[in-house]
Amino acid sequence: MTTNVSFQTASERLRLALPLMSKYQIPVAPLNYAVWYEYVAGTSPVLKDAIDRLVATEQAIDEKTTRDLYQRYVDPSDQTRVEAAQRTVRRLLEAVSHSLDAAGSEVSRYEQSLQECAAQLSTDIEADELRGLVSNLIASTQQVNAGHSALQRHLEESKKEADALREELAKVRIEAHSDALTGLANRKGFEERWRALEASEDFRDNPHCVLIGDIDKFKSINDTYGHLFGDKILKIVAKAFSNLTKGKDLAARFGGEEFIILLPETPLNGAVALAENIRKSIEKGRVFNPKTGEEVARVTISIGVTQLKHGENVDDAIARADEALYRAKEGGRNRVEVAAEAPPLRAAS
Repeated sequence: MTTNVSFQTASERLRLALPLMSKYQIPVAPLNYAVWYEYVAGTSPVLKDAIDRLVATEQAIDEKTTRDLYQRYVDPSDQTRVEAAQRTVRRLLEAVSHSLDAAGSEVSRYEQSLQECAAQLSTDIEADELRGLVSNLIASTQQVNAGHSALQRHLEESKKEADALREELAKVRIEAHSDALTGLANRKGFEERWRALEASEDFRDNPHCVLIGDIDKFKSINDTYGHLFGDKILKIVAKAFSNLTKGKDLAARFGGEEFIILLPETPLNGAVALAENIRKSIEKGRVFNPKTGEEVARVTISIGVTQLKHGENVDDAIARADEALYRAKEGGRNRVEVAAEAPPLRAAS
């Protein structure tokens, strides 16, 4: 990637690269961005061919794939490749600063012209000289006005450019942490919230819980009614999770027919009560086959609940909740089970 790309070109490539990264849910980190910037720029034919082959063969394209592409086709020693986004924004700010400096220079020159004219007017001058002074003042005024107009246009263009980049980055961030089908957070969104909770000052002073739910006999639903109907069931279940989680709680689709909720500052008895409410809400729902209008067999969900232990990582807590979920399935489905190794109940603060 060359370093003398114009600001407009760099900005356009940024706008082309971000939607692709959003589509494949690839975080907008400098290293990842370098790969997709190169791809849309077309400056690396081998990289472009490699990505085009992945797209044509419908192979998985994710952050790991992007990192592999970076190692194979982008020179890790060339730091300019991993700073494209930052450089684009930096150049935008520099352009605005340059315009302000230029306008300041114009104002200074205008002020000097006025002082010179004032000095000459303080003496006796001929009419021709007076006309010349007036002409110079008019020319200086026009020059300042032109500089001001140019600055105004540049600032307006730069603001539009900055707003477009900001909106695109915000959109990419939301899409990268959301599940496209259900609108809930995805696994990355869940893990990011978990890290934020761990970093909070009151993490150790409050109980926190996790519950995992899995739609019962979902494979049978897909096999009987088709994947489109299966997607409808996923949306219905997701809505129940979303409607019953409030405030700091985060509901996410964890993958397939599995859903997860992070419950900050929630004791175990509160988490179990929420799990029961979700289970009952889904059990009471009525689902109809859009092709025949007939009511489909009852949709249910099994849920495992656990309270977090201080110092444990996210995988351990999820594994414990998953064990409780497995017991709920083994116990007849459409039930809530609490992890056997959960810590003692604590009163809500």
